[in-house]
Amino acid sequence: MVSAETPSITFRRQHIDKDMTDMVTMVNNKCDSVIKDKNIYDNNNCKRINTFIASDLAEVVKICTSEGTLNSQSQMMESKKMFTLINCKLKDNDAKKPNCQYEGILLTNRKLLVQCDNNNRPVHFGGYIAEPGF
Repeated sequence: MVSAETPSITFRRQHIDKDMTDMVTMVNNKCDSVIKDKNIYDNNNCKRINTFIASDLAEVVKICTSEGTLNSQSQMMESKKMFTLINCKLKDNDAKKPNCQYEGILLTNRKLLVQCDNNNRPVHFGGYIAEPGF
């Protein structure tokens, strides 16, 4: 089945969740439940890694306009401000849906790289940059 979601809606579903850090000690359990609740899979299999941005969508959208600069290496927009991220990594690469279990890793002080569409909306998470000393 092909999704009818636009790239910007898919980006929001897969990468934005400001509540992921509410229970920092429960990050691992949050990864499992949020990925399942948001139906984030890779061709109907467990996705090996998914990164969530612990922020409001509006703050991430700003990267595509006033709060981002073009990163010459990636050709994506780089955020001017720092974000908190949660990397959810699959514990067992042989796991099959619905038995996907993740290890959650909290990352702070990271600049984001995002691909923006022609309407200045983020459509692809390209990664992050750690500032020196972090």
